Amino acid sequence: MHWVKIKIRMLEQGIYTQKALAEKLGVNPSTVTRLLKGQRKSARLERQIGEILGITENGDNSAKK
Repeated sequence: MHWVKIKIRMLEQGIYTQKALAEKLGVNPSTVTRLLKGQRKSARLERQIGEILGITENGDNSAKK
């Protein structure tokens, strides 16, 4: 999952900060930062981010606006 796509979907979903995304995930904001920078890998968190933002594994947007 590419960080640019994540940031765009965050804005489209009204999630304006990484802190807000972290709160939805139930993790520390630094965890989200490291994940988006590629410093950390977590299939579980990537899957949760995809579910929250409506991004499928193949990159299609599936969230309803």
